[in-house]
Amino acid sequence: MKKRWISLFALLVLLALSSCGFAWMVFNSGIGESETWETYERHYAMVTDGTDSELWDRIYESALLEGKERGIYVERFGESLAVPYTRDQILDLAIKASVDGIITTGDEDEETIALIDEAVDAGIPVVTVLQDSTGSRRQCFVGCSNYSIGQEYARQILNLVEQSGDADIQDVLVLLDTDAQDASQNLILLAIRETLEESLGADSPLVVESAAIDNSRDFSPEESIRDIFLSAEELPDVLVCLNAVYTRCAYQAAVDYNNVGDVEILGYYDSDVILEAVSKGIVASTITFDAEQMGALCVQALDEYDETGYTNNYLAVDIRLIGSAEAEALLSGE
Repeated sequence: MKKRWISLFALLVLLALSSCGFAWMVFNSGIGESETWETYERHYAMVTDGTDSELWDRIYESALLEGKERGIYVERFGESLAVPYTRDQILDLAIKASVDGIITTGDEDEETIALIDEAVDAGIPVVTVLQDSTGSRRQCFVGCSNYSIGQEYARQILNLVEQSGDADIQDVLVLLDTDAQDASQNLILLAIRETLEESLGADSPLVVESAAIDNSRDFSPEESIRDIFLSAEELPDVLVCLNAVYTRCAYQAAVDYNNVGDVEILGYYDSDVILEAVSKGIVASTITFDAEQMGALCVQALDEYDETGYTNNYLAVDIRLIGSAEAEALLSGE
């Protein structure tokens, strides 16, 4: 009983130190009587939107490792809470906890922008990652060039057109997130259209359209994408997926409805499931980025701002295309 009271007291002390802006300490129980403490100079909070959990796990693990090397504790704020909170609610909690820096996915929603500005006004620097909040006063955006991503998708479409021979590719469908509040998707779509027009000419019969995917419920994307495959007469020649969830749903729908080979799927990200689909030829190729580099750059940007008061407004993360041969090599560990 005495040890239990001591542990509770230690936890209360840690919470008090965090809220007051003191050094953040992590308590670890060793074997037997040994106990160790790790002391950090700063405490950063990473706030995500709950989608693409595998992607965010990789980004966070990299940020956590980079932080430890710099004497900074990076916390996955709001993780494993008994009650589900929205990203903006968790942002508000991080501000109230007086953390030393915030890493969050952004958008152009007014509430999100207001919260980011509130954090900056409170002396908490903010780095947006993957998606930006351009209307906010965040210190830095860490992400990929959306126009470059669109150009890469267009190059893959051109390759498919060249390889198709007599089976002409005439229609391309790009899956867009209805909940996205930023212009990143539109920029990718614009780049696809402009690159194709530049290569094929304005009078090309190739048509690029978009479809809004419902994300209001957990299984809404899966249902929306399955509906596309159920309408055989409306099935496009090429399906472009702009996130990992859509890629997995499209891959599974193609298998379930026996449409493998009827539609060319261009994917996003490099999870094991997606790499397996690419290696089997069910997904033609996938565009990905260095998630580890992304997490590390977020911590570097916040640390630089804390140390100097300045940091780059934008830090670019490398993107790359993965085809069948490389997918097989990655899966085999080569």
